[in-house]
Amino acid sequence: MLLVLAQRISLGRVLRPPQALINGHLCRHVVIIAVDSVQNADLIQIIKNLFEASSKEISSGAVGFVLSTSRAISEIHPLLTSGGIQTTAFDAFICSSGSDLCYPSLSSEDMLSPTELPFMIDLDYHSQIEYRWGGEGLRKTLIRWAAEKNSESGQEVVAEDEECSSTYCISFKVKNTEAVPPVKDLRKTMRIQALRCHVLYSHDGSKLNLIPVLASRSQALRYLYIRWGVELSNMTVVVGESGDTDYDGLLGGVHKTIILKGSFNAAPNQLHAARSYSLQDAVSFDKPGIASLEGYDPSNLKSALQQFGVLKD
Repeated sequence: MLLVLAQRISLGRVLRPPQALINGHLCRHVVIIAVDSVQNADLIQIIKNLFEASSKEISSGAVGFVLSTSRAISEIHPLLTSGGIQTTAFDAFICSSGSDLCYPSLSSEDMLSPTELPFMIDLDYHSQIEYRWGGEGLRKTLIRWAAEKNSESGQEVVAEDEECSSTYCISFKVKNTEAVPPVKDLRKTMRIQALRCHVLYSHDGSKLNLIPVLASRSQALRYLYIRWGVELSNMTVVVGESGDTDYDGLLGGVHKTIILKGSFNAAPNQLHAARSYSLQDAVSFDKPGIASLEGYDPSNLKSALQQFGVLKD
């Protein structure tokens, strides 16, 4: 699949490592902000502190930034603007749990319709994840499932979130987290009904996203590795102490990981009970590619990024 992708992307967009052309400038490293376990105010401050810590490299174009989240692109725009952050400060947005990949745009011709948001959707990425996606048929099945859950509970437990749904993401608002099944049970239900999709709860359990089986936030990183020509080893993912259902996939691997620890992290919802083993049994937190920080002070973030070679000493 990635080989086909590499053949489809024009040669002008794919450069050889260690430098890649991202939004018109050469980048050696990419920092992916994927912190799910914090309130919006903390997320905004984390973004600002990372920008402050990397100010010199941002000015020279040596470092690019990506925001990775379960939020829809329509939610990302007001979040950033409310915090005084320009969308063009990012090179890409992995949104809707990895089912959409967008880029900032200053051209009105490229803006998303009908909301006219200043983003471009990567249609090539969609072509990589659409395999066996149920689309409208799957949506109708899930609507019936939601209606059954609401009827069983005698209250509105889960409701379709039309504003945050997209072609490759069927999104629901979870209004009573105690009345919906945990992710492992919901995945089993999908398999029994032969529904091929990824089931993902947001960190606090308030959002349920169902996306194609080939889509994920980690898959989007691999796509950008091909599209931008940035080695995965030159990508650094910043996460909290816990995250959405796909949190495990953001840890370890070839890329670097910075884990932000502290009381600002909220505890994950019970809906995330997807594994019968501890995370420490699957991920080695002592390996050189993972660093843990207390808090998100700019100086500590700078030190961690220097440790990974993202910033110069």
